[in-house]
Amino acid sequence: MTPTPLRSRAGHDLAKRARLRSARLLALGLLLAAGALYIVATHFESRDPALGFLAAFSQAAMVGALADWFAVVALFRRPFGIPLPHTAIISANKTRIADNLGEFIQSRFLSTDKVVEGIRTFAPGRRLARWCARTENVARVQGHLQAILLYVLQALTDSGGSPLLKEALLSQLDCVDAAALTAQILRALAENRRHQWLLDEALTQLNEFLQHDDVRAELVRTIARHIEFIPSALHLDERVGRALLQRLYEALQTVLADVRADSDHVLRRRFDEVVFNISTKLMTDDVLRERLKTIQHELLGHPETQTLLSELGCVLRDSLHEQLTDPHAPLTRHLHEGLARLMGALAERADIHAWIDTQLITEAPPLIDKYRRTLGLFIAAQVRAWNDTFLVEQIELNIGRDLQFIRINGTLVGGLVGLLIYALSQFLH
Repeated sequence: MTPTPLRSRAGHDLAKRARLRSARLLALGLLLAAGALYIVATHFESRDPALGFLAAFSQAAMVGALADWFAVVALFRRPFGIPLPHTAIISANKTRIADNLGEFIQSRFLSTDKVVEGIRTFAPGRRLARWCARTENVARVQGHLQAILLYVLQALTDSGGSPLLKEALLSQLDCVDAAALTAQILRALAENRRHQWLLDEALTQLNEFLQHDDVRAELVRTIARHIEFIPSALHLDERVGRALLQRLYEALQTVLADVRADSDHVLRRRFDEVVFNISTKLMTDDVLRERLKTIQHELLGHPETQTLLSELGCVLRDSLHEQLTDPHAPLTRHLHEGLARLMGALAERADIHAWIDTQLITEAPPLIDKYRRTLGLFIAAQVRAWNDTFLVEQIELNIGRDLQFIRINGTLVGGLVGLLIYALSQFLH
């Protein structure tokens, strides 16, 4: 199992502590060895004067080791807890260190020239191309994108997100200018008289409507009721109604046929005028527009509409979820194919690589100039907010091992310098 970043970081800290502990023990071991050597040399110096050289070496080594130990410890804490001046330097100067670090980041790392030079050297376009050319990366991106879409879908349709989504949808629908939208649709249909198919469809539906027996019977009864001057006792009203209906039907059939056959029929021209007038009124008639707005608001606020939207959202959610979880579904297949084509284009086209580099180089300087000081102040504020113990521990973990080698070097160099001084004094004596 791949370690999490937190576990990995904890492991690195443990390794750093182990290395620091080893370096401390080595430095302490040399100091103790120098002390033991000094005791032995001074004890037997009376028997062998040459041991004076060894005593001088070990004595100077102890002095060097202790001096460097004090210098190293004074950086992080007070030696033996004694409040000596200029000790615990890091914690005592945390604010100044934080401010200087923030200023250093601003002036050195975030300078415009340095960032632009870094972008050119890094060549993000070519690096992205090489990354996109790997098959495993394409599959990885496809998996991540699918997981993100499923997460967003679930977040928008769960118990907490569904009401918010419905409210947002209703709010957006309520903001739509229905009158202007309808007028634009009518104007678009009116171009090249494409709206005439509406008239053709209406005529066709009317013709089919008149073919139903129950409709014809109802029309006969209606006509018969209005023919009051014919004695109903003779039962002439129904026969007259049928005759009149037949004449009306034949006349209407003739009109419908004429309208269908003649693209410039008077009824079609009249229909053109009606569509134009309606679209104009929808754009200019404030009373009509306000009435439509009221109807729109009432329709969206109706419980049936909200229920319908909820049910529609559930159906859409289930359909999308089924499509996204099925690797063979058309939506998933098209999503993967489109992403593969996109990453393939990124991998192959040098003009895209150059465009990416150019865009980053062009857009980076304004962003750097805008946020440089903000980032510097943020870093300084973070360092100032750190606990003194935490700050000292982190610095000591990262550079403490090297400082312990200063103690080791001080022990050896101090001993050699002491030996040299003793030898020179003996030579002069």
